[in-house]
Amino acid sequence: MMINLSMTAAAEDISAYRTYGEVKRRDALIYDLRDLFIREKNLAEYMEKLTNLDGDDCRFIINECKKKKIDPFIVLGVIKRESNFDPKAEGAAGERGLGQLMGNTAKVVAENLGYVYDADKLFDSRYNLKITITQIAYLMNLYGNDVHKALTAYNRGQQGLEDHMASNSGSDAAVSEYSAKVVQFAQQYREDAYRAANVN
Repeated sequence: MMINLSMTAAAEDISAYRTYGEVKRRDALIYDLRDLFIREKNLAEYMEKLTNLDGDDCRFIINECKKKKIDPFIVLGVIKRESNFDPKAEGAAGERGLGQLMGNTAKVVAENLGYVYDADKLFDSRYNLKITITQIAYLMNLYGNDVHKALTAYNRGQQGLEDHMASNSGSDAAVSEYSAKVVQFAQQYREDAYRAANVN
């Protein structure tokens, strides 16, 4: 039996002699993916220590924020301000869970996601986080990524944002005590996470 070695040798030649540019691009992609994995792992560990949520919930926040293209530190700032990271928190007006969602808002967001709405599920951290992050992303998109408009609307509702802006003037009319505090938390957490990653 005769084997055609010339075809095997040609295939080896093609695979062995990749261009320098192809090798550099491949290596760069490998390093970028490795760095992204390390950054996300460090961020999840930081979130777990900060919030006392379990690791799966922290990774869920990171993944949802990536999908929705929003800053995970803003989400951390919101849930700190709303519930102090307590999944069982309940507000005087009936707000529930990590994002302190009101039933009328949560119901619309849940149904838009194709979820069955159940007010008691707002105490489930993953269900609440999905709705909270979706609502923040919706408002960020609605207001052209203006973080203060989005956060003030998250806190006061869209009409509440309009009323707030009507009673204030200037370029920072959308800034509220709420939005400023969330942004302050987000900046603090971003700096702390960066420091923690560079210590390890």
